[in-house]
Amino acid sequence: MKKMILTTLVLLLVSSIFGYSTGKSLMYSDSYLLRAQGADALYWNPALLTPNYAGTQIPLANTAFFATNNSLDLATYNHIMGRSFLTEEDKEKLLSKIDTKIAVSSEFHTYLYGNTFGSYALSSSLHLFAKAAVAEKYLDLALNGNTETEYHFNKSTNNLAALSFVDMSFGRGNMLLPKIHPSLPIIKYGYSGSLLFGLQGLRTKQYTGMFSSSYDGLFANQDLVLQSGVAGLGFKGSFGLFSEPIPNLQAGLALDNILGFINWGAQTEDIKYHISMEEVYIADLQDDFYTESKTTVSSDNWTSKLPMELKLATMYKFPKVNLSLDLKQGFGNSIMTSKIARWSLGGEYLFTPIIPIHYGLALGNSEYPWRVSYGMGLRLKTMEFGLGVQSFESIAPGYKSKGISFASYFNLRR
Repeated sequence: MKKMILTTLVLLLVSSIFGYSTGKSLMYSDSYLLRAQGADALYWNPALLTPNYAGTQIPLANTAFFATNNSLDLATYNHIMGRSFLTEEDKEKLLSKIDTKIAVSSEFHTYLYGNTFGSYALSSSLHLFAKAAVAEKYLDLALNGNTETEYHFNKSTNNLAALSFVDMSFGRGNMLLPKIHPSLPIIKYGYSGSLLFGLQGLRTKQYTGMFSSSYDGLFANQDLVLQSGVAGLGFKGSFGLFSEPIPNLQAGLALDNILGFINWGAQTEDIKYHISMEEVYIADLQDDFYTESKTTVSSDNWTSKLPMELKLATMYKFPKVNLSLDLKQGFGNSIMTSKIARWSLGGEYLFTPIIPIHYGLALGNSEYPWRVSYGMGLRLKTMEFGLGVQSFESIAPGYKSKGISFASYFNLRR
């Protein structure tokens, strides 16, 4: 039982390793609004598209992925699996690491094409997102048995979602806003638009669960309805601002996912799962004590909404070091966005003029664990590349980290 429970939790995490954003942004923990250059600016701040940076993204070499969870680290897993049986302290330790639900989140992003032409850019990228959650009460039941007469479960703590799409994005930047007053600093703006070609969408449409025990035996019902779609089409827009009010101090703003959506219409269906048991006693557990069924029915077209997201940032540049602070605020909850604000800090140190060291810190909240990023690159006149990692709720990747990640970038410059 111990091995089955822990292995199931780990498989839940690993099975959702898809992977966000751009390879380089992960190395700054997404404190990147004022750092994006070339095709990267299409996804962060199109105002930064400028003839001063012309480059080509090498396909598949600009990649970022991460998978993380809110509860378990490798040290806890090794500790539990090293036991011949679980003590009450082990169970308490395991449950104490879970706050209401076990939640996993993962993303994967990679360039298929990216190029700049003066203040214009054209790119295409593959994006994969996945989220899943399981109520803490399920694990409590498996570890300790039922301590209450009746349990109820709902979609808020038991859900699954996935989204994959390819974008074709075009944007223009480096344009000047008219000055309202001579004392105001120069403000540049840019915009981009993306056609979104959905590969597959999946979301939890309905979930209800019940478990009870009495003198008449054990009773349970679990009903799950997943809404699935293949081959969708959508759009999103972005608008960005950039200014340098005083030398070396920069400020920026961007609105992303403007009118964002993907409509699924080619193959849409509801996948329904039902599990039940009635009047089951301990002696019945050797037999087939439950029934299960799965049905798939066609459904109407449905839409994955991509709520708009506001990004704000400031950055100060010293001779060999620069520091940035970013805020990301979504206007709705979705697999890509959150209404809970996220703060991140980023920095770069020029070890030598051609060897930048990247680092970042993203502050955590109730939905996202805090994380630390590290990266190193080589920046030459004709090319730049680098590698980086991220650690979740741990200063460095290791037994205390609650996730895994990897990032790379490789750009040719002209």
